[in-house]
Amino acid sequence: MPRRFGRIAVTGSWVTALLAAALGTAAPATAQDAFSFTLPSEMTLYPGDTAFSTPPDTVSGNPDGNLVFAFSSQPLTGQTAQPTGLPTGVSFNPDQINYCHPVPGYTAVYKCNIVGQNFRPGPSLLIAPDAPDTTTYYGAVYLPRGGDLSAAAQQAQTAGATPADGTHAASQFKVVTAEHAARNTLTFSTPDVPAGTPTRQTLHIHAVDQGRLRIYFGKQPDQIDWSSHGVDVRVTSVATDDKAHCTQRPYTLVDATVLVECDVAPGNTDIAYTLYAAPGTESWKLTALADYNIYSYGSKELTAHSDFAIQGIPVRDRARLMARDTAGRLYEYTGTGNGDTPFQPRSQIGTAWNGYTAITRLSPLQEDRSAGDLIARDSAGVLWYYPSNPHIGGPLGDRIRLGAGWNTYTTLTGAGDLTGDGHPDLLARDSAGTLWLYKGTGNPNAPFADPARLGAGWNAFTALTSTTDQTGDGKPDLLARDHNGVLWLYKGTGNPNAPFVDPTRLGAGWNAYTQLLASADLNADGHPDLLARDSAGTLWLYKGTGNPAAPFTDPTRIGGGWNTYSQLI
Repeated sequence: MPRRFGRIAVTGSWVTALLAAALGTAAPATAQDAFSFTLPSEMTLYPGDTAFSTPPDTVSGNPDGNLVFAFSSQPLTGQTAQPTGLPTGVSFNPDQINYCHPVPGYTAVYKCNIVGQNFRPGPSLLIAPDAPDTTTYYGAVYLPRGGDLSAAAQQAQTAGATPADGTHAASQFKVVTAEHAARNTLTFSTPDVPAGTPTRQTLHIHAVDQGRLRIYFGKQPDQIDWSSHGVDVRVTSVATDDKAHCTQRPYTLVDATVLVECDVAPGNTDIAYTLYAAPGTESWKLTALADYNIYSYGSKELTAHSDFAIQGIPVRDRARLMARDTAGRLYEYTGTGNGDTPFQPRSQIGTAWNGYTAITRLSPLQEDRSAGDLIARDSAGVLWYYPSNPHIGGPLGDRIRLGAGWNTYTTLTGAGDLTGDGHPDLLARDSAGTLWLYKGTGNPNAPFADPARLGAGWNAFTALTSTTDQTGDGKPDLLARDHNGVLWLYKGTGNPNAPFVDPTRLGAGWNAYTQLLASADLNADGHPDLLARDSAGTLWLYKGTGNPAAPFTDPTRIGGGWNTYSQLI
């Protein structure tokens, strides 16, 4: 693809040359300082482009003189001068300050001082916003100090008649309008990709102009974030014809945005690439995207996109866990989706959390979506709201004061969306044992409606934990442990006036645990799970089954040392 600017290849005593240029004297040339230059290859610009300079692409040796540039709307290949000047819509920049001056008596010819390794000279031009499709041809000739300027000007006007030899060269740049560029078209064919089966997709290109193609992929907007899911989908091969030369990147769709890049010549061609999703990949809804840039720089690409799906297992959320230690530091554990090692190493996300006497999340903490707002009550009875803020500078946003008087409650428990209106709710038990429902509003400044009384007798329980659907019906349930250590399941109904059915006894012996915490799905099987910490500080995972009669499997030991935390959240 053409380049706007090249790099200087420098040899010779450039320090001496710079000093000589600064003092107005020439550095003496030596045999090893033989001078040569090249011009950039053809470039493509758009109407309204910024000031465009035409310096050499490379310079070597130790010059002492001028480069003489000639510009024309016709190819500079004649045996006689062709002083046609610049085409319509292209003009010389009157503010150019790069050592270039018009050559008297010639049309669109400039001489540009070049001594030693000073700034690469070249006339600066302006492209008008209404410039039509056109081509500007230009040639350059090296004129040593004391040489014949008139002869050099004529040689520059015919520089394309003979091959470049390091002392003369020719090039050109095109102005291409948006209307012309739109004649280049891209068309995708993207069948779905079954996990474990290589699948070919195709991008057809009708290229009127030479250009640079990029193919990349992304998840569709309604999909959760996939950065923590280990998505192993990649391009394994690319096939095309001689009109395209492609580079394939051996990364996954998540690891690298652009996976295929091609230089494309004019004509019709197909870029056929094979996608492979490893067995066990989740069923992501994806979009293939392409952009085709015919311009040498800038971002005015032609684009195309096409939706498709990975056909695999269901997409699972990744649960998160927060934990407050005895010093008041707050930590976050992100989920792995692996039930045997469900958490990644912790990261500290806050301090001074021991000022709160109660903390609860309103809905399951999840890695990939805005879910898991926190409620915290301080020792003065003031309630604070922390909105979930994943992947934007931290998991929680700035806290919002909700009001005082909340120390009348002995227990605050996030309840998930008990009422089915899309907003998480809060359960609060007062000192008399009455349970109250605070319906969520979705307004972070006033997240709860006035409380509704659910009933008395709830002081029979030493622990209440909610926010997850243990029965598989899509409605959050409530787990309650009584003073005898029996665990009860209150199945959710979705009815705000009667949010639970009568309880089901799950079993005894649960008073061995100092904390119970209903979790989002930790092992990526589609069922929420339960965490339990015993008095020795060991953390146990009870994997969810989705069966209301037996909602958990036998416990799996996660590890010890969890009694360093005063609360798991």
